[in-house]
Amino acid sequence: MAKIIVCTPKTAETPYIFLNTKVEIYTYEELCFYIYNNTVLISRNALSDKLFLWIRDELGMTALADRLMGLMNKSGFVQDLLVEILSAGDYYSPEEIKAYVEDWQHYKKLSPRQREKLKADGYLKYRRYIRAATIYDDIIENTEPLLEKREDGSVIETEESVFLGKVYHNRAVAAANNMDLFDAKQYFRKSYELIQDPRSMKGYFFAVSANCDITTLREEILKLGYDEDYFEEIMSEIGDAKDDVREMTIYGMLQRAIYNKMNKDMTDYDKRMDIILAQLKDEFREQAL
Repeated sequence: MAKIIVCTPKTAETPYIFLNTKVEIYTYEELCFYIYNNTVLISRNALSDKLFLWIRDELGMTALADRLMGLMNKSGFVQDLLVEILSAGDYYSPEEIKAYVEDWQHYKKLSPRQREKLKADGYLKYRRYIRAATIYDDIIENTEPLLEKREDGSVIETEESVFLGKVYHNRAVAAANNMDLFDAKQYFRKSYELIQDPRSMKGYFFAVSANCDITTLREEILKLGYDEDYFEEIMSEIGDAKDDVREMTIYGMLQRAIYNKMNKDMTDYDKRMDIILAQLKDEFREQAL
């Protein structure tokens, strides 16, 4: 989480897990922080007796749990329940809670597609790429017919086209992180066509670089009107990204597995590959929930 959380009440022995993001909560402060920053991902179903009992039994906040159950029986409005949780302690000031309520009111005034994009963006932040991609695809399907086009077929820049361009960019990010490089390239290009954001074109070149050699990448960059300096910039950022990958645990495991294979130690190689594949399968299963 982005800020330091000083936890004063009891720390739970068993965490509460928000199933859609797999985030584990151990304290009241962490619960408040999660609510404040992820409201769009908290469904009505997440605010249930299971959460209220956890607040009572694990955090020892009996009065709050009773109030939440009472509110649930009366109205059950998500906003009322969340504000009640935020107001039960002093982690957020009254001014911050007021701002939170105002943001909620603004959120409710957004169009269904805008609210869905915020939800997909939230899943993207938590690396729930399949969930995010599914929502982005629905938005694209419902927004494409609304675009205004010229006689030559080019898209006129409107609020709809700018919105869709951002959706395409994030859809490309989801695809790239799932190693769907063909889709990632297509979506980055569509995004750039709509909003001309340099980040989308850069994302396209990164996706190109993932399955071709340097010569092919350079030719693609020059073909699309960029110069040698831009090519060098892309290569520098790719180098930085590779350094980050080398620090990943799974990368180290894979390197050791390759070393075992080169030294004909197939027993250890098989064991390491089984662990890697099991980890990847677990991550995929979590994505598919």
